[in-house]
Amino acid sequence: MNYQSLKWMIESIINSYKCPECSTLVNESNIDIIWAAWSTINIDIECYWCGKHSMIKTEVLSLDLTNKWLSKENIEKLKNTLLGLRPNIVTKQTRIKDEEIIDLNRDLQKKSLNVAELLWDNN
Repeated sequence: MNYQSLKWMIESIINSYKCPECSTLVNESNIDIIWAAWSTINIDIECYWCGKHSMIKTEVLSLDLTNKWLSKENIEKLKNTLLGLRPNIVTKQTRIKDEEIIDLNRDLQKKSLNVAELLWDNN
């Protein structure tokens, strides 16, 4: 990955990322690059407000946009590919409560476990 691609990636994160815990915007002093190779980087972001850590994996997609690729058909394929890469946007983040972990542990230790009990609240 070249420097400019990495720079654009980081700028994109800074401009769009909000802490899932408190919705605070991130700044570059809170971003640590954990791993980078080829077109992929793994980033740790620590919210300076609430201290939550988030791990992000991001990739650069290289495109050849020379004249041979500018046909209507290829542009439509490119559009569909890019739309397919859009992440699923999480509209509401929820925290796992201690009680839920304790309940799950209790359920997993049952001798006759029904999968439906794990997937749906039967209370």
